[in-house]
Amino acid sequence: MTLTLVSSGDDQALAIRDHLLPLVREGGTLELQRDAIRLLALRTGAWTVEHWTPFNDLSPEEASSPGYRHAIERQHTRLGLPYGLEIWRAGTKLLSILWADGGEFEVLDFARGSWEAEALAL
Repeated sequence: MTLTLVSSGDDQALAIRDHLLPLVREGGTLELQRDAIRLLALRTGAWTVEHWTPFNDLSPEEASSPGYRHAIERQHTRLGLPYGLEIWRAGTKLLSILWADGGEFEVLDFARGSWEAEALAL
């Protein structure tokens, strides 16, 4: 039998993601777009919400060295979890979450606190 440990904060992290994702998609500023690299950021007051979409393979003109290409690819999000959202407030990262179209997700950072209700009120 395989047991899976589920964090009690996962539901709240997903609720915050689901609430803020449409806001950043509709009102965010495109900060980077190159090939399929797309980073949107919503900045309002002390809040920063960043959302990125999957990366494409690097084109040959971006890097001629295979070692360099592999190093750059390792910096990207984990395989299978190509979407990401980070929430910052006054320079402090509060939530970092990755997910895939199939529903898989991983909460990387989640600092619980009163900010959660404030984020859901944005």
